[in-house]
Amino acid sequence: MLSAQHLLSSTRKRRPLRSVRQQYDLYIMDRIEHYKNSISREELLRQADEAMVDLRGDEQFLLTEVLAQTVVDEFIRKRLGIRGFETWRKSYPKLRAAQRDPTHWGLDANQLVASLAPRIEPDDTVLVVGSGAEACAYLLAAHDGVVTFVDRDVGVVERAEHRIAMESLSSTFEAMCVQFGPWLPCLSGDFALVVVDAGTLASLTPGERRVLLAELQRITAPGGLHALVPDSLGAGPEGLAGHYASWQRESMPPAGRRARGAQSRGALFVKPAAELADQRHDARA
Repeated sequence: MLSAQHLLSSTRKRRPLRSVRQQYDLYIMDRIEHYKNSISREELLRQADEAMVDLRGDEQFLLTEVLAQTVVDEFIRKRLGIRGFETWRKSYPKLRAAQRDPTHWGLDANQLVASLAPRIEPDDTVLVVGSGAEACAYLLAAHDGVVTFVDRDVGVVERAEHRIAMESLSSTFEAMCVQFGPWLPCLSGDFALVVVDAGTLASLTPGERRVLLAELQRITAPGGLHALVPDSLGAGPEGLAGHYASWQRESMPPAGRRARGAQSRGALFVKPAAELADQRHDARA
């Protein structure tokens, strides 16, 4: 599992990547489903009728329904101009290389998460909180982290889902609409990295902020990291350090030359690994 040492070192990746074919198939499915959701039911039925013109035979109803689904999906695929697997596969390495460049997502190369992303290993679980960290979620998914992105604005969540589908990154990404403070979904926990938008925290009441950060800390794996990134105005999250009194503050990963007076890069905290032993003791008890 990714740890503070892994993130801040040059350790090579050890786990195998998902197959290109699996990613392509999911890319096709996401593009088709997004298209279906973007048109009215009447228009979808009209297109289904058009696609079914050449479907003939005396198949049983269930088989006809399955065939109809296949034919309609193929019809939509052609309408969207989606390339075949071999053509897509040849362009895939160039696409993924571009996606791993922070500037592809509008991020500065010296941004905190841009410095951490190359140390992500395939299948490391990552939680990204708040619309101000949306681009960070995309970058971490491009580095093969299993990313969960949460925000309270359904429009932001839908935008993220669409962008990820267009970029063929759905196999490592999911987005959820939540209410910060009062409610979070039932997340699996043990996140290796949690990225938090300081602007989102600033918009909450002190009570909501305290509850949210406590929950995020609870579902972080022992030895896991919290990266607090500046809001859209560049205001740093240093004022939130009091919520991490029992955590260790980590040195920032190396970055290029920064101009004097440059905006804060954020703050990085690591959860005490000792909590792992406490959890095991509680489980035995």
